[in-house]
Amino acid sequence: MRHIILTLFMVFGLYTMVSAQDSIDELKSMKADKEAQLAALQGDIDALAKQIDEFPGWKIGGVGIVGFDLNSNSNWFAINNPHSTADGIGVSASAFANLDREKYFWRNLLTANVKQVRTILDNTVSDPESTRTKAITDALDISSLFGYKLSEKLALSAEGKYISTVLNFNNPGKLLISAGVTWTPINNLVVIVHPLAYEFNFPSDAFVSAPGAKIGASYAAEIIPGVAWSSNLSAFIPYSDGTGTLKQFPFKADSPANNPEPDSSADPLQSLDVPYSTGDLTNWTWINSFSTNLFKGIGVGFNIGLRQDVQIANQWNYQYNKPTGDNPLQVYYNLGLSYTL
Repeated sequence: MRHIILTLFMVFGLYTMVSAQDSIDELKSMKADKEAQLAALQGDIDALAKQIDEFPGWKIGGVGIVGFDLNSNSNWFAINNPHSTADGIGVSASAFANLDREKYFWRNLLTANVKQVRTILDNTVSDPESTRTKAITDALDISSLFGYKLSEKLALSAEGKYISTVLNFNNPGKLLISAGVTWTPINNLVVIVHPLAYEFNFPSDAFVSAPGAKIGASYAAEIIPGVAWSSNLSAFIPYSDGTGTLKQFPFKADSPANNPEPDSSADPLQSLDVPYSTGDLTNWTWINSFSTNLFKGIGVGFNIGLRQDVQIANQWNYQYNKPTGDNPLQVYYNLGLSYTL
């Protein structure tokens, strides 16, 4: 009797295991079917998205980045200002409006980046002289490119481009007018070669303007799922040299390190005429923006700008009594919450 009962238990156990395995296999098969259906639907979605991106007409979009920080010290005597407070806010925006038709295109781009910091050197007293507001980052870049298509990838084109700052508008400023050809080797990449160009630099009594050639490239695409990259490179190669005027102003304080604001209301102490060769007047700017889309357009954004321009470097160096003649790499960057349209 005992052997019969044991045998029945073994048979029942084997049956249960086999039934369970059949159920698992059936569930796995159903899961695989659903995944195959989902993959097919995702393929249809991607194909429709590609048709939307390639459809002729206006395309408008952009990315905005906001960063905010607070700092405060109370009786922190390890620093020179133990009762200080500082707050800063940075705003960056990149927007485009592009029109694509069968015979022509029109591409417009705006990039602005501003960060301002307010510092109270002694928050224990009410003294407006102890409050300083400084612009840490300030950049403005606007361009408009129009092209008449000769073929699917090649077009005759003309561009107007303006580079300056937001808070200190047009001082310095740069307006570049150019014409030539535009090449579109792949989707989302535009290469500009304009041998006919003129660069107007402001203020005109200090900076050299010159004819030359403009080359550039722009790219914008989602490089990996959820991460978009926008890049804009612009370079100017002059055909002639020129002479610029460097001006040095008296300072409000003895040391520019203590108060790096020149007294621009006073007459210049001295000026210096500097001859620039065509190589000295060559300049370039490269701006890159990265943004993630974590939830309904909200994510993390990162901007970085690179530039080399010997005229701007010389003006700053001479104004702050540092006439080194160097042409260093100029860099700004910001990181913060972003919203993508």
